[in-house]
Amino acid sequence: MGGSFTLPQKLPNQVCNDVLLTGRVFSGQEAEKMGVALKSVPSRSMVLEESLKLAEQIVTTTSPNATMETVKLLRAPYLDIMDARLQLEAEAQARCFASNDFKIALASVKNKTLPVFD
Repeated sequence: MGGSFTLPQKLPNQVCNDVLLTGRVFSGQEAEKMGVALKSVPSRSMVLEESLKLAEQIVTTTSPNATMETVKLLRAPYLDIMDARLQLEAEAQARCFASNDFKIALASVKNKTLPVFD
């Protein structure tokens, strides 16, 4: 949840539409190239190691207060907008989950077939 808020902030409109409308999953390398991810790693087992390296760099080069205040400032312009967008997403998901389309989609996953919507 939150993709309708975060992806348009990071991706060109056409790429955002592609990802949100098709549900296409992209690789870590693609995410890095698009600017969605800071860095990609060759294997899943390296994710924690690389994350810890970045965390170590942050905590050894800046004060905790400066880090906390910087994070607050970076997030501040988006908080109200994000709350509203998340509410809209939650309402949209509830409508989708209650629809016949959702039942059709679930059945297609279970039966390993393509969905045929009414």
